[in-house]
Amino acid sequence: MNQLISIAELTIQSLSTGVLHLLKNELGEHGTVVEVGNKILISISKVDFEQRLGSLLQQIYRTVDQHFPDRKEFLSIIIRNADDQYENTFKIWPTA
Repeated sequence: MNQLISIAELTIQSLSTGVLHLLKNELGEHGTVVEVGNKILISISKVDFEQRLGSLLQQIYRTVDQHFPDRKEFLSIIIRNADDQYENTFKIWPTA
């Protein structure tokens, strides 16, 4: 039973790590991306949060679907502005 839990945790970690690196490359200088626990935290400027949040969400969904089409776990992603004034939390659900 412990092996199953370890395999599941490893799968979640590898998916999160893969998405983390992918989003870092996609965002470039427009934000920072870090992994906190089981969540991916994206920090962007207030202006980007107010003006680009919708297009950023679409970009994230499209990128994850394109590079990780067969997901067995969900991803939890938090987008914040640099001052922690605004926050958007969402999940990308498994495909299987």
